[in-house]
Amino acid sequence: MAQGIQWTAPASARFAPPPVTRINLPWLLRVCVSLSFLIAFAQYEVFIAIAQFLPHIMLGFCGLLVLCGPRRGDRVQHILGGGGLLFAAIVFGEVVSYTSHDRYSQLYGIAFIGLFFCARLVVQEIGIPAVIRAYSQAAIVTACLLLISGRHTMFAGESSRFTGGTRAHPNLLGFVMAGYFPVIAWRAMEEKAGWRKKVFVVLSIASFGILFLTGSRGSLAAVLFAGGALIARGVARGWLRKVRLRHLHVIIIVILIPLAVMFLFHHNRLERFGDYLNDFLSLSTSQRGLKSGLSGRTSIWQLAFHVLSAHDRWLFGFGYRTGDRMVGTIDNGYVQLLFESGLIAGGMIFGSMLRVFFTLWKASAPRANTPWTRYYMMLWCLMVVYFLNNISARYLFSFGSPFSLCILCLMAA
Repeated sequence: MAQGIQWTAPASARFAPPPVTRINLPWLLRVCVSLSFLIAFAQYEVFIAIAQFLPHIMLGFCGLLVLCGPRRGDRVQHILGGGGLLFAAIVFGEVVSYTSHDRYSQLYGIAFIGLFFCARLVVQEIGIPAVIRAYSQAAIVTACLLLISGRHTMFAGESSRFTGGTRAHPNLLGFVMAGYFPVIAWRAMEEKAGWRKKVFVVLSIASFGILFLTGSRGSLAAVLFAGGALIARGVARGWLRKVRLRHLHVIIIVILIPLAVMFLFHHNRLERFGDYLNDFLSLSTSQRGLKSGLSGRTSIWQLAFHVLSAHDRWLFGFGYRTGDRMVGTIDNGYVQLLFESGLIAGGMIFGSMLRVFFTLWKASAPRANTPWTRYYMMLWCLMVVYFLNNISARYLFSFGSPFSLCILCLMAA
């Protein structure tokens, strides 16, 4: 994965943009990639069929720019380097889609092949750090737009799930914000002291608030688990022992802890807070409660397994995006991957994802708390969120959201 992708850099390197912005090919690619991430979420605001293809058209334009660049020969020559396994799996899935005679599946596979090539070209040209920076810029703009468009419903105190004033489903919004929150928090952590750092800190807190208000329990649980895993790795490496607390900070913390405990237990506020969580997250309702089978998802999973067994398609699957028309919405990325791609192609695809995960695990292993170590740790957290969230979501291997597009770029590397 590290071949030609600029995963490493000197320890003294910084993530800050250059002091003078020059309009060149890398800068133009970063802008276009950031727009592709933005459009991938904004497409849900438009009831036009062609809108869903706009982020892919933008990414295709990025690939065209690379092919028009000065090193196009090298890019084309090494276009499959590092991503051959993923490409083979995509092609295999397209063959299965062709044999299924499903026109939508065939077109989906062709689009996937084109997206893979474009993502590979972009990653070769500007590197993963530039792609992640473009992703973080799209995250900042999206969070700001959601705060502006959803300000009335956010402070209205309504019990309905937050959509940010958009037409997107709350679960989709939660999935997008679960992928955006780690990069916004990373930008807040890496920004030097000043008003920019304060803005990023406030924006990261607001992003987590938006994620909570969507009521997407899968996304919230994934982010909380990834945060706990990050803290555990930080403690194991002794990062927290290097945090210096001033005497004033210690005094404030010592005073605030008993005050917070007294506030929660006074007038039974702790129980009321538990009732609020139970009501807002619908933990006891028949539709979304703990006894609802993950909001009816488990029954769909069982139906998918039954169809696979009845047709004996465990090895090959039924082709891209056939699950929605054969069994319904399979809100589990792993079951959907098995149903559509089978054990052969699905195993290759999932193997590519695991390769990214373990590469990032190794890259973030050094005990030195450097900017690049924190950068790799953030990417590792992104993968943790992605894997856990897809237990109750269907975006494991797709290109319908900015989070999925970002993971596709990591896999193409």
